[in-house]
Amino acid sequence: MSLNCIFCNKLVFGTTGVTVPNKGPAHQYCYQAHVALKRTFQSLDIGALNESEFNDLKDLILSEANERERKRRGASDMGDIELF
Repeated sequence: MSLNCIFCNKLVFGTTGVTVPNKGPAHQYCYQAHVALKRTFQSLDIGALNESEFNDLKDLILSEANERERKRRGASDMGDIELF
């Protein structure tokens, strides 16, 4: 088994290394850079969504944001209708 970083291919040793599940060893800074650039959120790869899935996710997020804002303002759950 190679102990080279799966991102930069340099040797991983000491406390700078982590194991990426199902991938292999990596430097902490290489893995953090990869995660930041990959556009993932809690294991959801946003970049892998097609246009329809992306738009559905966007609508769900906007709906949730509106609902939280409505509750923050003290609106009741009875009879309030959200219109887009």
